[in-house]
Amino acid sequence: MLKRRVFHEFRRHNRSSRWNADAHLRAHERSANVEDDAIMRVDTCQLAANNPIEDFYSAAKCLSSRAFLFGVFDGHGGQQCSRHISTNLYPYLCASVLKKHEIGNYPPDQRLEWLFSSSDGHLPNAFKSRETRNISEYHKEFKKNANAYTGTVREALKLAFETCDRDLGDNALPNAKGVIDRHAAMVAASGSCCTLAHIRSRHLHVANLGDAAAVLGVVNPNGSVTARQLSRAHCVDNADEVHRIRIAHPASESQTVLRGGRLLGELFPLRAFGDVRYKWPLDLQKVVLEPLGHPPPQHLYTPPYLSTSPEVFYHKLTPNDRFLVLATDGLWEWLDPDTVVRLVHDHTLGTITQQPYVPKSGTTLRQVREQLKERAKGEQRTKKPIDENCATHIIRHALGGVSGGATKQYERLIDILQVPPGRARNYRDDITVIVIHFNETFLDGHEEDEE
Repeated sequence: MLKRRVFHEFRRHNRSSRWNADAHLRAHERSANVEDDAIMRVDTCQLAANNPIEDFYSAAKCLSSRAFLFGVFDGHGGQQCSRHISTNLYPYLCASVLKKHEIGNYPPDQRLEWLFSSSDGHLPNAFKSRETRNISEYHKEFKKNANAYTGTVREALKLAFETCDRDLGDNALPNAKGVIDRHAAMVAASGSCCTLAHIRSRHLHVANLGDAAAVLGVVNPNGSVTARQLSRAHCVDNADEVHRIRIAHPASESQTVLRGGRLLGELFPLRAFGDVRYKWPLDLQKVVLEPLGHPPPQHLYTPPYLSTSPEVFYHKLTPNDRFLVLATDGLWEWLDPDTVVRLVHDHTLGTITQQPYVPKSGTTLRQVREQLKERAKGEQRTKKPIDENCATHIIRHALGGVSGGATKQYERLIDILQVPPGRARNYRDDITVIVIHFNETFLDGHEEDEE
């Protein structure tokens, strides 16, 4: 009798521990059925390690061009910059629509339709009037100088990133009365990496700053899936980045510009929003930042050292491109791109096979055959996943592992999730994942259009 009671108590405790782990993982998950142009569905999930969390994410649609915007923003030195950029960058992107892509004449402050955001920063706040004015001025300048640009989305994205960062820094400068906005200064002093997807019809651009990443899942004719990376990390592991920074500064700084794998011996990412300690001259930092407890880095001789010009990759989507994963570096510390795309692909098959098959209106016989073939593969290879949300599924396997079965996975999860945010930063980073599922029917049947 005693053994039976102990056994039942153990099972209750085990079920409770698993339930708590599941609830923890799913606390900040979100799914949205978009079903518009190339986008079918979006899954997101986020797990904090810092307290407060320094990662943010957001998604929106630009009404002027029908382009979708998805971004993950990895903050450092505080959450202020990443929170700000997650909601204030998109208006600049919508103000940079090329004339050939404009389908509606919207005012610059009414071009954005929010899908979701982990921040409430797009709601009215102290910066609202200032940001509206900045966007309006930027839009006028963009239209006036439109002929000076090369007319590509790549250049428009770069200009939006750089102008947004410039205005962020200008907000922190003393006003006409010499007064400094403390919050604006904190936004400028902290920093944020960014990986952003701009999707218009079949045209995908990924703009990247720092060490988050974008990975495309491409299904091969034999049914396997391949990872195609659409970003590169901007850190000392990237030889091109190291060369770019070294040639931008005198040879006399060769021993100081990069030390210990970090910019000026301090900053790991080599491109980022904010972080004005690596951009402003020493005299300005002494006026604005030092009184707030932010001393300049050592060996600051020829700023700026840090770039906000994104590296932009272009890809034209095909029916074989099934999904795009955007994630902060907290995920890539645990999983490689090939494993991530296999997890997403198997999760999709496992979810599909549990639902009745009903072909959508307009689906061709060939597409019906292909879809049924995919379902058959799923029934053979997968079972219904624990999580309905694909991004949660990824984080579960990142922290719980991809081997050893469910019991071992839960043991690892319970062990790592019981460490509270704040202390957890000693073991892992904040993790933010967005999975964008593409509409195969749209990509297969849509006519050619202009990039």
